[in-house]
Amino acid sequence: MRRFAAAIALAASLLVFSTTLALAASPDCLMKVGGEAVSEDDLLYLLTQKAGGNEAMAGMVLSGMTLEEKKDFLKDIADLLLVSQAAALKGIQLDPAVAAKLRWDAVNTLAKAYVERMAAGWNMSEKAVRGYFEAHRSNYATKEAVHVRHILVESEPEARTLLLKALAGEDFGELAGKFSKDQGSAERGGDLGWIQKGDTVPEFEQAAFSIRKGGFGGPVKSEYGWHVIQVLDRRPESEGVYEAVKNQVVRDLQQSYLEEALSRLRKDASLSIDEKKLEALGN
Repeated sequence: MRRFAAAIALAASLLVFSTTLALAASPDCLMKVGGEAVSEDDLLYLLTQKAGGNEAMAGMVLSGMTLEEKKDFLKDIADLLLVSQAAALKGIQLDPAVAAKLRWDAVNTLAKAYVERMAAGWNMSEKAVRGYFEAHRSNYATKEAVHVRHILVESEPEARTLLLKALAGEDFGELAGKFSKDQGSAERGGDLGWIQKGDTVPEFEQAAFSIRKGGFGGPVKSEYGWHVIQVLDRRPESEGVYEAVKNQVVRDLQQSYLEEALSRLRKDASLSIDEKKLEALGN
């Protein structure tokens, strides 16, 4: 059974045939719709995208399709092309929003393909990855950190009352959810996650790093109000271990190659910004 709606959803994100590029049927042409040809490569491309970009899987899918299934797939593509051609005849491609999407989808596709081709030449050997790690070892050191929850209130008496409740065994998360004026963390039971020195205001930081694991502290006054703090866990400072951070090192090395390539492109590019228009934008 043909699934036109599903085909539209698939192909809309995968395939944009320009009606200005109508070509005569080539030797590998499988179908013509109006003036547009669909080739073997087009069919294989769409099957590859449907298979999550896996060409081998697309080949297996194609080899397992019956003639009728192949014809149904082509008919779905034909329906898509007919709708696309109808849109072009109405000039929909000139609509500012549609034109912008067509343009930036093309830019993104070309940029992605360019990076992929460059990446094929990058040295990502074990020696290169480990060498990058050794050259940037300090970037992968684990800094001292604490995992904290807090309750933020307006006054010291209120903070002291809540601290006593927590010390008496009442659930800290429930207290935070009910009384904390920091709504963002209150929804998570007061959880602020892991913080390192320098991540927060000095008064809060000094108190948080002085509390033992599982302990409570406060009241602590900061520019935001009065805090009651619980330290859920502590993490000591340590040097980075290659095996533990290798995946991040791989990503960082790839990024360094990309930055080098971008630096070369920027050096040769002509770039100008109309600051007056930019400043006026949105005003």
